Amino acid sequence: MYELSRVRLYSIGPAGARYADTVLDLRGVGEPVPSPAPAQAEFFEDEPVGPPRRPAPAGVLFLENGGGKSVLLKLIFSVMLPGHRNTLGGASSGVLRKFLLADDCGHVALEWQHTLTGECVVVGKVSEWRGRQVSNDPRKFAEAWYSFRPGPGLSLDSLPVAEATAVGRPAEGVSGARGRRRTMKGFRDALVDAGKFYQHLDVHWEEIHDRWNEHLGDLGLDPELFRYQREMNADEGEAAGLFAVKKDSDFTDLLLRAVTDTRDTDGLADLVSGFGNKLGRRAELTAERDFTAGSVDLLGRIVEATGTRARARDIHAAAERRTRTLARRLSARAAEERGRTAELAERVTAAAHTVTEAETARGRRSLIAAELAYRHASLALAGAEKSAAAGRKELAEARTLHAAWQAAEAVLRHRAAADRSARVAAAIREAERDAAPALAARATAAADLVRALHLAAEDGERVANEQEERAETLQATGERAHRDATTAATEAQRARSEAGHLRQRLAEVEQETGEAVRAGWL
Repeated sequence: MYELSRVRLYSIGPAGARYADTVLDLRGVGEPVPSPAPAQAEFFEDEPVGPPRRPAPAGVLFLENGGGKSVLLKLIFSVMLPGHRNTLGGASSGVLRKFLLADDCGHVALEWQHTLTGECVVVGKVSEWRGRQVSNDPRKFAEAWYSFRPGPGLSLDSLPVAEATAVGRPAEGVSGARGRRRTMKGFRDALVDAGKFYQHLDVHWEEIHDRWNEHLGDLGLDPELFRYQREMNADEGEAAGLFAVKKDSDFTDLLLRAVTDTRDTDGLADLVSGFGNKLGRRAELTAERDFTAGSVDLLGRIVEATGTRARARDIHAAAERRTRTLARRLSARAAEERGRTAELAERVTAAAHTVTEAETARGRRSLIAAELAYRHASLALAGAEKSAAAGRKELAEARTLHAAWQAAEAVLRHRAAADRSARVAAAIREAERDAAPALAARATAAADLVRALHLAAEDGERVANEQEERAETLQATGERAHRDATTAATEAQRARSEAGHLRQRLAEVEQETGEAVRAGWL
């Protein structure tokens, strides 16, 4: 079971009883919690000393009339009993929408403390006008509910209702919100981000009444208890008025409301009530229907007659307009024709003057044409004479050029012969230069050959002499060396033959050399 520990109201309430940023603190004055659960202190706060205490079991709020007592209760019950049907005091369905201005994003947050463990849970409601404009259309009034378990990172004091929050607990009577107010979307994003970062917060967001009621039941905050309290405070009287029944049907209604869920029958009740109202007004509606039908019939005839008269008037007016238009057109046409006649007469006169001027101009142009023809013929004659003189000059130049070309042919033949003679002489000199090394080499070879032949002849004679001397020596030794002597003689004879042959060859070489000299080769 939970008890209300604190209430925070931010930027909400009517103009005469408005809550800018108000916190009602009921903590720490009740009995100690019997089985306190372990809890961690908020950031920048001292550690708790001793067991937590329950909130105040009762309290009295003193305010003058119109100070905001009923507004406070309506706002608290709007969190625990969502929907305009559950508005405290039987107010109209739009009373909660009157608590919010165009630029507001109103917040109602309730902190509940468990009676046994001291654990806290915060449930709240946020609402704003869509488009920042107050409207009678309830669809433009946006509202949502949320819950979380306060702890490090988020608490009732540090709700992200504004862009910044004061560090630590603010002083009494001073708002902890800093900067501009957040919109509902900005508040939701900040709340969801805190829930993602601090998993122990157990953040929950809801926008549907039935689901929010179910979530309150899951948290242990039974909405039925608040429904009874709403009925007990329907006329801001005492609680005994709820059970003051005067007859059996009142007690039966009280019992049925206590044991049944009226959400399923509210729609049926509205439907039956609507049909009942229509049936109650049936006679009145029937008479009104008959009167309307008769009136429509009579008015239809009047409308038809009025339409016929209007059409006749329109036809007469149209005929009159057409007649007047025709008369205006005929008058305009006559004036236009008279103007055209005068214009045509002027045009005839102008044409006669134009013809006279044209004849005068034609005579003047004939004279000009004759003068131009004469001048053109004179210029043509002068040009022809100049062309004839130029032709004669070109003929003389052509004849001179022809004679020059005829003389140039003999000169060219002479020059060609001289060029051929020079080329032949150059070729002869080139051939002589090319043949000089070969001739010198041949003379050198012939001289070398003659010297070699002389040396060979001298060697042959020397060998012959040696062989003769040896033959004489061998012949003197006896018959035994006769064969050797014969051989030596034979060799000597052969050497002599070779020497003769070499002399003959030398004579032939000398003869060939002489012939080469005579031929001009050497």
